[in-house]
Amino acid sequence: MSQLYPWAHIIHLYCVITFVGGVFFEALVLSVMHSKRVNREARREVERALSYRAVRVMPFVVLGVFLSGLMMAHRYWNVLQHPFDSWFATQLFIKIALAFSVLGHFLIAVYKMKTHTLTRAWSKYIHTAVFCQMVAIVFLAKSMFYLN
Repeated sequence: MSQLYPWAHIIHLYCVITFVGGVFFEALVLSVMHSKRVNREARREVERALSYRAVRVMPFVVLGVFLSGLMMAHRYWNVLQHPFDSWFATQLFIKIALAFSVLGHFLIAVYKMKTHTLTRAWSKYIHTAVFCQMVAIVFLAKSMFYLN
């Protein structure tokens, strides 16, 4: 498994860059679509186009994040057995818990999109929650190696 770690790490980074970049872009740039600056018809057209692409791309990106992340977590299995024995282990545990929370939010969004029950309020909540969790995950991804 140790020979696969570098490949899993590279795949993980590319998938995370894609996912986090998409989340940041939606939260910080596309949020203007829900203002009075954009009329309803234009907003719906853009949302349809983005949803069409996102539904086809993001499931594979999320799958890549989690499969590569699980492969990388294998290296730290002994550390994860005692998540509160060290600051590194605690941060890694929190990072993994947040990642599974993001996955849960993603699955809820996909389900609600497929059943056509994704309201504007749910969408805003999911995007805000995922954005905040992603900020924390990115911070923990680096701090766990430097803040011990």
